[in-house]
Amino acid sequence: MGVPVGTNVLDEDIYNSKFLDLCKGLNLDKNAASRAWETYLAVKENYSLDGDPSHWLACAIYVACRNVTEHTVGDSETLIEGNLVSLTRLLRLCNISLIHFIGKSKKWADMINMPPELRRKIDKLEKNFAVSMVIFKKFQPIFAAMFNNAKDEQTKTRCSKKQKVTCSASKLFEFCWTLFVVAKSEFPDLSENLVNSYHLLLACCDYVYTNILIADLRDLLNKSFGGLPHDFESTSYVLRSKPICIIDYLCQQYDGITTDAKVIKEYFWKTNLKKLIERKVLKGDSELNLLLDVVNFDFNYKAINKRYEQYVLSVGEFDERIFLSENANIEIGASNECTTEDLAKEMKNKKNNLFNQQTPLTGRNHLKPKIDLSDESTPVKNASEMVFKIQSILADCSPYPSEKLYTLLKSCSATLQSEIENLINMLGIKFCSQYCQVDHNSALHNDFAEKRLVMAKTWFYKLFENIIAKEAKNPKYDIKNLICHAVFHETLFACCLEMVIFAYNSQRAFPWVLNALQIHPYHFYKVIEVIVRVEDKLPRDMIKHLNRVEEQVLDSLSWQSESPLWDLINRNNKLIPHYDEIALVSVAGGAAPVSNLNHKIENNRFAHKDSPVSDRFISPAPGQPNIKMGKQIAVNENRQYFSVTSKNNGVSLPTVTGPLKKIGTLGLFFRKFYNLASVRMQDLCYQLSINDEDLMRKIWTCFEHVIIEHTDMMRDRHLDQILMCTIYIICRVVNLNLSFQAIMKCYRTQPQSASHIYRSVLITSRNPSQEHTENEGARRDTEQRIDLIKFYNTIFVQIVRDNALKYSTNSSNDNLTLSPLPATKTQLQSPTTRRVNDRLPIFIRKLEAQASPIKSPIRPLSYCINQSPKKDLENINMITMRAIAKKRNITDGHHDGPIAKQKTPSPPVITKRLQGLLEERMEHNTDK
Repeated sequence: MGVPVGTNVLDEDIYNSKFLDLCKGLNLDKNAASRAWETYLAVKENYSLDGDPSHWLACAIYVACRNVTEHTVGDSETLIEGNLVSLTRLLRLCNISLIHFIGKSKKWADMINMPPELRRKIDKLEKNFAVSMVIFKKFQPIFAAMFNNAKDEQTKTRCSKKQKVTCSASKLFEFCWTLFVVAKSEFPDLSENLVNSYHLLLACCDYVYTNILIADLRDLLNKSFGGLPHDFESTSYVLRSKPICIIDYLCQQYDGITTDAKVIKEYFWKTNLKKLIERKVLKGDSELNLLLDVVNFDFNYKAINKRYEQYVLSVGEFDERIFLSENANIEIGASNECTTEDLAKEMKNKKNNLFNQQTPLTGRNHLKPKIDLSDESTPVKNASEMVFKIQSILADCSPYPSEKLYTLLKSCSATLQSEIENLINMLGIKFCSQYCQVDHNSALHNDFAEKRLVMAKTWFYKLFENIIAKEAKNPKYDIKNLICHAVFHETLFACCLEMVIFAYNSQRAFPWVLNALQIHPYHFYKVIEVIVRVEDKLPRDMIKHLNRVEEQVLDSLSWQSESPLWDLINRNNKLIPHYDEIALVSVAGGAAPVSNLNHKIENNRFAHKDSPVSDRFISPAPGQPNIKMGKQIAVNENRQYFSVTSKNNGVSLPTVTGPLKKIGTLGLFFRKFYNLASVRMQDLCYQLSINDEDLMRKIWTCFEHVIIEHTDMMRDRHLDQILMCTIYIICRVVNLNLSFQAIMKCYRTQPQSASHIYRSVLITSRNPSQEHTENEGARRDTEQRIDLIKFYNTIFVQIVRDNALKYSTNSSNDNLTLSPLPATKTQLQSPTTRRVNDRLPIFIRKLEAQASPIKSPIRPLSYCINQSPKKDLENINMITMRAIAKKRNITDGHHDGPIAKQKTPSPPVITKRLQGLLEERMEHNTDK
């Protein structure tokens, strides 16, 4: 072990002594210690490090250790990460909890400009911890239901390593959890997957329960457990010699998916257990039993802990046995006097919660009212319920075309069905191949891949049939124009796979599916809204996910150098439309003068549902010659399965008159792009207290100018980067005192915000010709990136200055023309009412100085926050409580005999009148 020497620090006696103690306590080698100390000094010189210095030293040491991967002595194939430094010991020596360490490590990553690979390791650490915490929360009640959870004397005193361990309730609890985390560590693919990890836990509980029965350890079993053999308490009970399975019962009682749990048990749990027994790591028989036998338990208990300790040191991960510690709350970072069951709430309250993601800003209009608001909702339950909902959606559907769809396809072409099936099969092969490449145990993952693929195929044909049926209802549409597009089938199938993968809480985050199927994200936006319209039973979380995906495609992925979007722009002579040219509702006169402040364009995604889906896959719009269409466009916009007789070079164009403006795929993209930009811009303006509509329209007009005249500024960059720069430069020219830091602070409150957006901005574009020959790491080595403020000063302001000065308060341009500001959904709906509950006739709306839209001689019953007297709210509460009191709680009262009918007291006269008034108000709202 070595420590750095010759360093110059201001508080050498304090900081250097602490660091020396840490190095000695961790047995840190000289090279890692030197790297950590040098990094700490460099950061300390450039940043103000608040709090305990040892907390930042922990970050420096962790990064220095995780940045090294070495081979073990005598084994060139085994790699060791983490420099054999225990993260749990590091945190204990530095007196920092795990949750606080994760937060500080992310700040540390920003300060040292940490490489993406290390950032991913920290993200993986956080997600593994979140998954383990949720799993442990589920494990406790399951164990308590299956086994006696009595506190025995062994829990009060720590046993020495030489003392023989007996199978008590507490030791069984520790053994079961440790056995589970060891099995999970053998399959990295399961660590971040909440659903699969939970099913692995159920397999572990099933196995331990079976071994308890075989070992006849009756005292450890809970006699009230519903999974016990029916004759367990009888004198005729015969000791089991072969294992039994209670997976069905556990899944039914604890929100599991039976088929998936059995697959996990067969291919993962048994495979790993067999390997441990064959390698003499654990003692058991050939049928994988007798682990808990009196003769074997002491050896197995110590061996499984030793096995896990070796794993933790070799990979540098946190020790998941931390949940078993008496000081778990302190070491994890939970609130004082917080039980282990409440630990998941600590993660739920964090902004970057991994299981309850925020709704995107543009996603409000897709969502239905949330029904389940109970505290019983858990990540495992939510994930399982989403899978169940998908299975109910796909009930009675098959992974191949129905007779109705087959007849329709045959009427178009005799070979059409076979060609579509060949395409889907080819994409399925790509998916399975990439799915199994994540882990070396590809054979074990193949079953999962096949099951996901079958669900996706079933969903694909169901959606395909529904979309075609909807198109066929309008005789003006030629459905052949949609059926002939390979891009339509590819993106539809890819979206089905994405939804299935998301439902199973897989770590294969978007755009993994598109990369696996070799589909560019630009094409993906075309099909998302179509699916949301057609599939009206999608869960809320699924709709939110699809909306996040669409936003991600629009704000960054479509602007990559290799994107087909650039080819379309070039084919359109680099003419980018203004928003008012492609808006669904036009404003008379186009762009408005500065004096007219009320010009806004309504942007409702579902205003024109008559638009044919095929318009999304055709460029340009039908009847508009902006882009010359050939037989085969280079970006595959019109790729076809079979020849369609046409006078347009083999491309059949629809002869329909859809919405008022036929803009094609390029126009549709910019319509969605402008809508997304407008929503985010106006949200930032609201948070920055920019209420002047004139100023907001100046920001919007300047932003349009950047997109239209300097489109290349978006290449390999992010929409939010351009928006923040535009807001700042306009505020500067109008002499509004607003700092860049204030803009970024407000930006961080938006759902899609990420630190790399403003900390890593590209200043030199990549060469598109080298995209396919260089990997990500090589490309990043050739890229030059800076933070957003430096980008603004060196690039943005140099290009946009002349245009921005036109909006200055000192400008003499009286004829300045500003673009109309798109109206957000909130602006469009105000001041309409909103019903707060389907059972209660109570509505809310924004308080505005406007006459009530309800015409009635009777004064409506209302309550204005901070204005109305208390009695008005009490009257509304009377109505609410009367409606709730109609339902009797099944937990109220316990009766051994028949329940006597109780006479419901008559409501007061005033309550009846209030109820009548509210019902009258509801009828008026319904009729208007």
